[in-house]
Amino acid sequence: MDNVSSEKPRFIKRVQSSIFTIAAVMLSIGQWSDTKQMSIEAYEGFIAQFTDKIELERLSKVKVGGNLNFIEQTFGIATVIKSSQTIKNLEYRYYPDSKYILAIAAQNNSIKGYQVISLDNSFYPVLPFSEKKLGGFVYSEYSPYFDEIRSDDVNLTYYLESHSLGRAGLFFNQFITYVGYGASYSESVASGNEISLLNESMLQKGQDQSSEIINKLRAMIKPNVFSIGDIDASTAADMLVTRYEYAAYFKGE
Repeated sequence: MDNVSSEKPRFIKRVQSSIFTIAAVMLSIGQWSDTKQMSIEAYEGFIAQFTDKIELERLSKVKVGGNLNFIEQTFGIATVIKSSQTIKNLEYRYYPDSKYILAIAAQNNSIKGYQVISLDNSFYPVLPFSEKKLGGFVYSEYSPYFDEIRSDDVNLTYYLESHSLGRAGLFFNQFITYVGYGASYSESVASGNEISLLNESMLQKGQDQSSEIINKLRAMIKPNVFSIGDIDASTAADMLVTRYEYAAYFKGE
C-alpha cells in the first residue's frame, strides 16, 4: 500500500522535472517569451490533468458581491446567458468546465449569487463558509434541519434544500442540491427514484405528510450542487439548467 501511495508523487515530480528541463533548453537558445508561455500552459495542463488544484483555486475566488468583469477575466466569456424568471433585470451567466458548470446570477455588473454544479465523480468543490465538500456528505449530515425544500422530476430531476447561514455566513442563503445530470456521488437511479416518490407524495399529501420519504432521501443522497448568495430558493432552482439545456450547451465540454 505504501508503494502504491508513493508512486503518484514520484511520477508527478518526474513530469515536472521534464517540463523544467525542456524550458531550460529553450531558454538556452533565447526563446524566452515563447518558452515562458509554453511552460505555463504545459504546467497548468499537467496540474489540471492529475489534480483539481487549478479548478478549485479559480472557484474559491468567486465571491458574492464581486464584479462580473473579474469573472470574465478568470473564466472567459459566458457560454450561455439567460434572463431570470424570478427577479427583474437579473441574468444567469454560465461558464462550463469539464469538471463543473459555474453559474453566476448577475445584476448591474454585480454578483448576486452563484452556483457550482459538479460533473465529475472525483471532483469535490468546497462549500463556502464550510469545510464540507460536495460528494463528502449526505443531506442529513449537512444539517438535521432545512428552511425550505424544492424538487421536480419533469424537465429536470432535482432536490434542493435551503439553509440560512446566519452571521458567520454574512446572512447569505445557501442551497444544496442533487441534480440528475451532475456527478454521481450517490447511486443515481436510486436517487432519481426517491425524488420521484417524494414529488408524488407531496402532490397527493403535502410536505408535512411526506416527512418519512424526505428523511429517507436525506439519509441516502449526496448533493452535487451548491448555490449561495442574496437569492431565494426560487432563484436557486431557476438557475439550474434543464436536462435539455445541459445536453444542448454543456454536455461534452
